[in-house]
Amino acid sequence: EPAPAIPYQVKRQFDTKIPHAVGHNLLYDAYVVYHDYLLITSGGANIREWPDASSAKVGRAGYFDKVRLLAEVEGVLVESYGTNLWYEVEQKVGDQIIHGFILSALGEVRTFQFDKMIESITTLQAEVDANVTGYISNYKNWTGPAPLYQGGTVDAYGTKRYQSAPAYAEASTQSDFRYLTDGTLVSIIAETDTFFKVHVPFYDGTYYVPKKYVSPETSLEQLKQVIVVDRYNQNEGVFEWVDGTWQLVSYIYATTGEQARHKEPTDLGYFMAIQKVDQFLYLDDITRQIAGYAPYGIRFNGGAYIHGVPVDLKIVNGSRVFPPHQEYLHTIGSFPRSHKCVRNYTSHAKFLHEWTQIGQTAIIVIE
Repeated sequence: EPAPAIPYQVKRQFDTKIPHAVGHNLLYDAYVVYHDYLLITSGGANIREWPDASSAKVGRAGYFDKVRLLAEVEGVLVESYGTNLWYEVEQKVGDQIIHGFILSALGEVRTFQFDKMIESITTLQAEVDANVTGYISNYKNWTGPAPLYQGGTVDAYGTKRYQSAPAYAEASTQSDFRYLTDGTLVSIIAETDTFFKVHVPFYDGTYYVPKKYVSPETSLEQLKQVIVVDRYNQNEGVFEWVDGTWQLVSYIYATTGEQARHKEPTDLGYFMAIQKVDQFLYLDDITRQIAGYAPYGIRFNGGAYIHGVPVDLKIVNGSRVFPPHQEYLHTIGSFPRSHKCVRNYTSHAKFLHEWTQIGQTAIIVIE
């Protein structure tokens, strides 16, 4: 005999849709990905038949699992957690769909912000259509170190000097300035003998950047391909301009940079896809020795890449060996963990690596 229904009140429903103006033409769909999902943030979460901790357990979701999110409801109070809020979810197990409820304290709401992604693309498209586009070029300070900011290496906005260019308020190196990081897209709106006057889509106002720091080569003549990384939700959407409309060609989970010792967050803003590498080597935080590799890298901001699952070197019979690619990492799409890069499943990084065209692809990081 089925258990009696527990009365509950729906507080909000989750039904994120791809905007009407956007075509839907997936070129990559290796994973089942929901537009709205609950990331399990506790060690695990029981799925209950009703929003009541004493109702039957119909399933279980593990740490960092992502289950389809349908609604937030008011159910029976769970005193140990101090909440009566539950999430109505669906979990796919094999060919079966399990429907039930997870206590709100055990997970975090995540969503694909398609509207915000398209808004950021439209902003950049207007810039590119109206102006000549360049990007800041100072990878590893190869163009030359930017001046110190008031004697220090971090500006008033928290941007670091390393791999940055000075962006002056006026056409004078004596005027106030801020740092613009390597890869940042700029609209070139005028020039003097020594400066480009630029507008930066992510910031208000205009700035004067010494010409040597601005690369107008591989300029975005028309915006055709965009990868939008959502730092808050730890996911990304990939869009292509086809026959006068934006098409969503993939959307997937991602992991961005963490604020921690030896690590830093992935910068927000508009960037150029500067370089593609089949793999890049990363160093151990402490020893600075090569520690492993990440496949299918697309560099867009200083040393920040979009790439596949990182693989640590192994020592075999005293020799350092590169193990084969690893496809999956359970932490992707959970919380910021990387040094500054954007981690993807390796098959998606490979798709992006083949799809991206240097000089035609922008990378936008939103929150």
